[in-house]
Amino acid sequence: MRVSTNQINLIATKSILDQQTRVARTQEQLSTGKRILSPSDDPSGTAALIGYRQSLDTIAQYQENITSARQRLQREESSLNSVGTTLDRIRELALQANNSALSEEDRRYIAVEVRQNLDEIMTVANTTDANGEYIFAGYQGRVQPFSRSATSEYLYSGDSGQRFLQIGATQQVATGDSGDDVFMRIRTGNGTFSTSASLSNRGNGVIAPGSVTAPAVYDGDVYTISFPHTTAATGTLSFSDAAGTNDTLSYTLNINGVDVYSVSEGGTPAATLDELARQINDDSAATGARAVVDGGTLYLVSTAPSDTPIVVTESMSGASDGDADTVTGYFGSVLTGATATSAALHYDPAEATRFLVEDSRGNIGASGAYTNGVQIAFNGLQTSLSGTPRAGDTFTIAPSGHQDLFTTIENLALMLEGGVSGANAGGVLSNSINQFLSDIDQGMENIRSVRAQIGARLNRIDTQEDMNEASTLQIEEARSGIEDLDYTTAITRLTQQMVGLQAAQQVFARLQGLSLFNYL
Repeated sequence: MRVSTNQINLIATKSILDQQTRVARTQEQLSTGKRILSPSDDPSGTAALIGYRQSLDTIAQYQENITSARQRLQREESSLNSVGTTLDRIRELALQANNSALSEEDRRYIAVEVRQNLDEIMTVANTTDANGEYIFAGYQGRVQPFSRSATSEYLYSGDSGQRFLQIGATQQVATGDSGDDVFMRIRTGNGTFSTSASLSNRGNGVIAPGSVTAPAVYDGDVYTISFPHTTAATGTLSFSDAAGTNDTLSYTLNINGVDVYSVSEGGTPAATLDELARQINDDSAATGARAVVDGGTLYLVSTAPSDTPIVVTESMSGASDGDADTVTGYFGSVLTGATATSAALHYDPAEATRFLVEDSRGNIGASGAYTNGVQIAFNGLQTSLSGTPRAGDTFTIAPSGHQDLFTTIENLALMLEGGVSGANAGGVLSNSINQFLSDIDQGMENIRSVRAQIGARLNRIDTQEDMNEASTLQIEEARSGIEDLDYTTAITRLTQQMVGLQAAQQVFARLQGLSLFNYL
């Protein structure tokens, strides 16, 4: 086969160009550090790289979310820490105010500081984040959550929503808490039930917040603690009608000027204390007194605390045989004579000597002699009473409700501003402060609970951040194994390619010299 000079030149030129292309490619790999310069270099490797890059972009977004969530939670934590410090101070002021040596003016000065602290808490509750959104407004980030109406009612304009951010493939974290959960829906009392004293109490009795001793037994009913008058009432009414004159004796029981029961000789008198109590209680709304039977004794209780005694009047009528006709009443009065006679018994509201605990249906839950500091336990709960209550005073034990933190503090300020005076001032003050302390302790516990949740979220964020960084490292290693250049191999290959290029160039130069004219 005959090879022309032109063909030889073409072959030599192509060889040089191929070598130059290989050298240029290797040089580009060395300059970029990448093994794959175009998808055609490694189609399957390129597909894997696309997946790795998407994963890295997703993790990068998770890390940005973590940064945002951490900043918002740290802002919330700082705000609640400030609220907790302020609540500690308000609690100290309440304890300071519960001092009988202070004057009403002294307590008004304390109320001024209480209100200043209340305003500070309101300001913190309306805190915004770096984006200008209110952190305690739920989903309503652009709406100021807390305000106070003209009637001193505290209003919440946010909602109960809780924002979440994705911080991992299967992990979300709440970036805040709604003001409804943090400040508004606070349990009152000890969290299960709340104790309170009637504002009409005349004595200085004080009730403790109490506690639940047996949750399975506690029934959540409303209980009333009262201090009754012990009577000598019996379930027996007796008529003694002298023989001879045909008359009919009658007996009438009057309480506080109201006839509550009457019966004539030959009729059927109430035969038990329970029956007598029912007769009395039918008119309790009119008399202001009611009867309770406990342990075989009938007690009279004022329906509302009062300094007015309960007056029981037993009277007889219908007699015509002189002193020979007699009626012995339920309360022990012996009524005699031919004319109508009566006997009045006064039950003065003196210092209490006994207590009764009744449920909402009037059933006796507990009773006993009253002594200062007496412990009262029944139906899975316990509390104690101290001081000097008067007969007729009442206390209430009711299931805990909800009250916002601001109203709790407002109530303290109002009580201190209004002042307490009178013979029962000590009891009113102590009961009001005790109730406030129970309520504020629930608020402080709620703040601590939310802060604990924030701490747990921050820990989750830290853990997920470490996991994201570890995943990023693993993916980068896998990506590097496919995409990154092995410099040692590449440099060796470049050296070999340079030698090949030089050889091709030298051969081309030699081939150009092959001509018969050189030998003529």
